[in-house]
Amino acid sequence: MKSWTLWFTLLAVTICIMNVSGLDDLNILLFLTSPPFWLLETPWFSSHVIHPTVLPKWTLYVLTISFWFIFGVLLDYLVRSRKAVYKK
Repeated sequence: MKSWTLWFTLLAVTICIMNVSGLDDLNILLFLTSPPFWLLETPWFSSHVIHPTVLPKWTLYVLTISFWFIFGVLLDYLVRSRKAVYKK
């Protein structure tokens, strides 16, 4: 239960479920907690790569959950490596 990966992933899944169920119908919570969504909303990205309205909603959910999972894995790795240095 001390894993950042678990908690960040659970938080992202919860936010996505809330969005699907209609509790976040304006996408405010999803927008505030999803760095991939921030990138998609930039003018450069939407004009040069793809406009966010073209993407299916499930793609944004997968990107959000994947981002927080990878972020948690990196944070867990940094915490473990820091603890290993202090144990020596």
